[in-house]
Amino acid sequence: MPRHFHIFHLYFLFLLSPLIALPVRGFAEEQQGRPVHGFSEVSSPGIVVEGTSLESTLSSLPASATVVSGEEVAEADPSSLQEQIIRLPNLNFAGGSSRPRFFQIRGIGELEQYEGAPNSSVAVIVDDVDLTGIGAALTLFDIDQLEVHRGPQPTRFGSSALAGALHIKTSDPTQSTNGQTLLTVGNDELISGGAAFSTPLSDQIALRLSAFGHAQNGFRDNDFLGVDDTNERKEFTGRAKLLFEPSDRSRFLLSFTDVDLNNGYDAFTIFNGFHTQSDRPGYDEERLRLGSLHTEIDVSPSDTLLTTTSFYKSEVDYAFDGDWGNNPFWEPNAPYDYFSDQDRAREVFAQQVRLRGTLFGSEVRYLIGSYFQSFQEDTQTNEFSDNIVYDSLDSDYEADTYAGFGSLEVPLAEKLRLLLGARLEQRDARYVDSRESYFTPDDFLWGGSATLQYDLTDSLMTYLLVSRGFRGGGFNSSPSTPADRMTYSPESLINLEAGTRFSAFGGDASGSLAAFVNWREDQQIKLSLQVDPDDPLSFLYLTDNAARGKSYGLEAEVRYAPTENVEFRTSGSLLDTEIVSVQESLAALEGRDQSHAPEWQYFAETEYFFSEEISGLIGVSGRDAFYFDDSHDQRSEPYHLLHAGLFYRADNWELQLWGRNLTDKEYAIRGFYFGNEPPDFPEKEYVQLADRRSFGVTWRYFF
Repeated sequence: MPRHFHIFHLYFLFLLSPLIALPVRGFAEEQQGRPVHGFSEVSSPGIVVEGTSLESTLSSLPASATVVSGEEVAEADPSSLQEQIIRLPNLNFAGGSSRPRFFQIRGIGELEQYEGAPNSSVAVIVDDVDLTGIGAALTLFDIDQLEVHRGPQPTRFGSSALAGALHIKTSDPTQSTNGQTLLTVGNDELISGGAAFSTPLSDQIALRLSAFGHAQNGFRDNDFLGVDDTNERKEFTGRAKLLFEPSDRSRFLLSFTDVDLNNGYDAFTIFNGFHTQSDRPGYDEERLRLGSLHTEIDVSPSDTLLTTTSFYKSEVDYAFDGDWGNNPFWEPNAPYDYFSDQDRAREVFAQQVRLRGTLFGSEVRYLIGSYFQSFQEDTQTNEFSDNIVYDSLDSDYEADTYAGFGSLEVPLAEKLRLLLGARLEQRDARYVDSRESYFTPDDFLWGGSATLQYDLTDSLMTYLLVSRGFRGGGFNSSPSTPADRMTYSPESLINLEAGTRFSAFGGDASGSLAAFVNWREDQQIKLSLQVDPDDPLSFLYLTDNAARGKSYGLEAEVRYAPTENVEFRTSGSLLDTEIVSVQESLAALEGRDQSHAPEWQYFAETEYFFSEEISGLIGVSGRDAFYFDDSHDQRSEPYHLLHAGLFYRADNWELQLWGRNLTDKEYAIRGFYFGNEPPDFPEKEYVQLADRRSFGVTWRYFF
């Protein structure tokens, strides 16, 4: 796959070895449904995948996707997505924020958003509400499952999901009283805790309340200010869900979510380490208020009407010290003091209506639907020099999106099915800013998919999938942008994918394997340029279209429990990407890999059960080097991380001792290349490092 042979290829062969060995013992053994603690079976017949057009179990899903149970999320780290990302194949994120906000799937996705309008490639969906672009608000306490859908999702999520989607299903109220509490303490002054409580209010009404808070210092020491909390995380998530079931044929779910992130952001230093010199440390604050109403009504014995109405408001206040220092530090070149502050206020209303059911005696399944979203985002950016505003930009972006979509599943033979999907989407937008930029783009977009699914046995399924994803065009709002490059075109992606899902040894082994090839047309490339070498904030961000891009790769996941005491779970991916450009302005990118697209990633973990109450696990994860950006050729370094845990489980409580990044590996999650050091301002690589070694204890109580 990738052009050079790595030792990781040996690991990948080891990862696939259960596939080779399985026929020896036979796929057709009866599945026992052996319970798995803390890790979702990658082909379990009992797991329902929520983020699909037609309801499907994971074992019969004809696409590359991972489902992570809420139990595993809680044991890894429910405070954010970051701990899950390093465990999942072909999923990456770019730093530049206090929490992951910019995601890449199969090497495709955004790296930042400093100006212009949002135009994401990876959708972030929570309970059928599109929260793309504000992923830092995704704390994961009290969820049923996290789903990662790789490849374009044209029918389900449209233009937000050119590369794929992250879908989160939070826990619903139940007609039985139950709940949980969680408390974690650890190094870096970590303390977090949560509680969830579900109870029936009547035979028809149930309520669920949950709250989660997280605080820690952020693994940075500010030597100038003499403190260790300028990169701190202070986060809260509260959720209330009210379920009303007036009959067996109708269901109404009202949800309210409140998220407050009051995080510092002091992550960069000219020394590329954990000791900073900022005199005005930044911050990365976010507030989200979300309300939604989900309805499900059986309009006939074979047809169900589903609607989702949602409205949310978010406010993101993002700031950073532009010179990463202070005047005494920069002597004799002081004063040298820059600070950037950006406020984004977003309001989004969305309405989705779907009708799904069966035809011709349940032989054919169908879904038709419509979608409307009204999106408004106001942004104010102020750039300071010596505490005086010397540059500012106020912008207003509005967009209305209309879409119609449908899916159809038709049996062609006893074990062969054809699945078809299509989506038509119209986006009308308006952008205006204080620099007299004015754009009114409108795009008509389309996508679809066709899948052949064949069940070789009851426990071995194969599929062949072709799909077309899309995302809209846009504009470059900087006044320095050349007139002929003010706008850029929509992008499309063709995905050809083949895969299999299997279960064997009475359910003791399960897994999935997918191979894919992607072709991108009019690939959108984002470049940065420092206009004034003396001003570290004078960046021009320019998006343009390359001619084409292509990529291909493999993704695999295997879970295997050879005995009652041992469980092995692993995943891995290979990825080869290439930018193909015919434009002179992008000639330097010809033949280069895409940014934030590591050629290999892996995760492997073994848990040993000493008794019914006590178990221990040890695991490793890693990924290859990748380019930090399309504007330069600086790359990260490959890294490997070690984690471990020790569990004690009683009837209704659990105690966990855990450690992450136990070797204290320093690795970068974002990198830039520019001049920031007076007086000569030589171009230099600057990186944001991930968290250092962390360890602690978590106590959970269930009732």
